[in-house]
Amino acid sequence: MSSTTADSDPSQSSSSEWTTVNPDNREEISVPALYHLCISSIVPRPVAVITTKDPETGIVNCAPYSYSSLSGHDPPIVTHGLTVGRATGKKDTLRNIEASGEWVMNVLTTSYLDKANGCAATLPYNQDETQLVGLEVLNDCTTVNVPRLKDAPVAMEVKLLDKKEIKNVEGRHTNTVVIGQVTKFHIHKNVLKEGQPADEPRVDLIKLQAVGRAGDITYWPVGTTPETIRPIERPS
Repeated sequence: MSSTTADSDPSQSSSSEWTTVNPDNREEISVPALYHLCISSIVPRPVAVITTKDPETGIVNCAPYSYSSLSGHDPPIVTHGLTVGRATGKKDTLRNIEASGEWVMNVLTTSYLDKANGCAATLPYNQDETQLVGLEVLNDCTTVNVPRLKDAPVAMEVKLLDKKEIKNVEGRHTNTVVIGQVTKFHIHKNVLKEGQPADEPRVDLIKLQAVGRAGDITYWPVGTTPETIRPIERPS
């Protein structure tokens, strides 16, 4: 890790000093330190509470993931980075997605934040997190054989389109990025924006009260108020 000064004038040093980090150099930064740098730099991140099902046993798995994003709308595409641990290997979510090719992306909101966070605990493969934390599921998905969470006011049925295994500088498989196509939306009427035509539904941010993730163990933002929204017109 090194610091560089862009201007040699001492009077300007406070505004021109930068810290540079080479993420591949383990003498500069360790993997745990790199994790904290990443999650504190790229903020806020959407939290996808992903539900999957083991196609052989039928056991449901539920876990929150903040390495998630929307990557397109025609068709709707979502992506998730699912880490692979040195000691633990692939997580249940990844194993189920690879086996079944499907999942549900439940949007995290303030209404079930604590329960969703409880699903992040390391549990045996045959343990259903929804039962452990008291999350009720709905078995009404039609394009995937996976339940969605009743507490999630927005949920998406997703089919696997592709995946990419990522290896680190040592050549070890450390992450798999899954790319999925949304095949159906489930939106509770209580979070729909008023005044929209039936064929142009939109989600109201204040009604939704979505939760994101930031650095350390911080969830942020947690909910939305009129003061935190700043509409800006795009330039023509």
